[in-house]
Amino acid sequence: MTFLILVILTAMASVGCWRASSDKSGASRLPSTARQVAAPRQVLGAGSCSGSGCHSSSVEGHPAWQSSYTVWAKEDRHTRAYRVLFEPAAARIIAALSSGDPSAQKLGGTAVAAHLNKACLGCHSTDRGPTVSQGVGCESCHGPAGDWLVPHTGKNWRTAGNSLGMVDLADPFACATQCSLCHVGGPPCEDGSLREVSHDLIAAGHPRLAFDLRSFKQSEPPHWRDRFMIGDLAAGSPVPANAIDPVGEWALGRLGTLQAYLNQVALQSAQAQTDPRAQAPAAGAGVWPELTAFDCYGCHRLPIASAGQPLRASPRLDPWHWALVDVILPPKERECMADFQTRVQTQWWIAPEPLATKACSQTLEDARSELPARMAAAPTGSLARAVVESADLTNWAEAAAVYAAFDALSDRLASNPSAAGTHGPLRKQLAEQLRVLHRFLEFPTQSPVESTEQAPNEPAQGAQTQFDSPQTFDQQAVAEVCERIALLLESADATGPPTP
Repeated sequence: MTFLILVILTAMASVGCWRASSDKSGASRLPSTARQVAAPRQVLGAGSCSGSGCHSSSVEGHPAWQSSYTVWAKEDRHTRAYRVLFEPAAARIIAALSSGDPSAQKLGGTAVAAHLNKACLGCHSTDRGPTVSQGVGCESCHGPAGDWLVPHTGKNWRTAGNSLGMVDLADPFACATQCSLCHVGGPPCEDGSLREVSHDLIAAGHPRLAFDLRSFKQSEPPHWRDRFMIGDLAAGSPVPANAIDPVGEWALGRLGTLQAYLNQVALQSAQAQTDPRAQAPAAGAGVWPELTAFDCYGCHRLPIASAGQPLRASPRLDPWHWALVDVILPPKERECMADFQTRVQTQWWIAPEPLATKACSQTLEDARSELPARMAAAPTGSLARAVVESADLTNWAEAAAVYAAFDALSDRLASNPSAAGTHGPLRKQLAEQLRVLHRFLEFPTQSPVESTEQAPNEPAQGAQTQFDSPQTFDQQAVAEVCERIALLLESADATGPPTP
């Protein structure tokens, strides 16, 4: 009971502070006897999660959920999301953006600073009230807590299927879709703040967006326990009925990200003229094609003569999102997605038909429920071979997607406690080859130093000062490493069961 009272008081205090700071009139107000009811889906701020009996315990000696606020506050880079808007790089981006766009947000003839600019705030802060300085807090991911903060402390609370706005982040599809609202793009916030990194913003200096659920989670300080963390089980322990193996997580994450991409394409195309070549865009209309929907390196490439590559007849939809779809989806669903790709790529100057985009989104939604079981039943080696044969390894984004798939397949072996002895040496070889593949694909940020200690089949250090474009990555070497990894994973099918 004491714990519940503390939670209620925390929520009330957060709501009260917001209201007090929002009242700028300065007029005195009589106290009201009316019950104060929070607006639906109200953002309360990360502080509402920080009670000592809630999520702010020390990391040592406590389950992950009890120390999640502590980990976020001390280690998570999302807390810096708002602070980076005060850095020189943000000022340069705003200056470049406003100089090239007369209609850009301006105040008194001067470009609005990044920390006040609605082109930035939608993704660099959870709220625009007094908690803006917290950056990207709990509710950007879990959903605004105004309706569920108190109910979720109840004994019978279940996040899955709740109707109060708490996002079920244990579902990789839902988690990827939620993260992608900023890491891919989404509709504007209620206050008009944008959640879109357009081609103009990238040209002004903003990094390109590219999201992979498992890769991002691995780079985050963990403050959760996944239901698919089967590797933590003791040998012989029963696997929970709702467990999802790492390959299922990878596949659902990719579909969730693609779903967010399709939603963004639908939004962008709806705001644009159907055919910008036929008539001038109307005032305030968007632009199609919005080039972030397509492969950056279809245009940004080395001269064709020196690259030795033919010019594509039409731009491709962003392979970062579309790679390996035919490995994940069953044949019927693949046809719908392939038809959409073909239609948009061959008539790239015409905005996609809303019904076609909606059909693709529904295809992904229909496929998600049966996907984990289908992925779990597929042999590891067969999936690895399908991944290699499906991907265009001359394209950096597709090669990076292959790396993520291999990483999930390797983790599947590690998550099988009954085959730890059988797959031990194999996992060691896989880890080494994955490290080599990662080295071939990574973008050095500074000049590498010559090394006298270089492993066999590893990229030469010092041979490259810095990547300006993925066109410079060693495509043949990447293909060779991918083949070695596929052969190792195929051997797993012969040495033991591939799934828990």
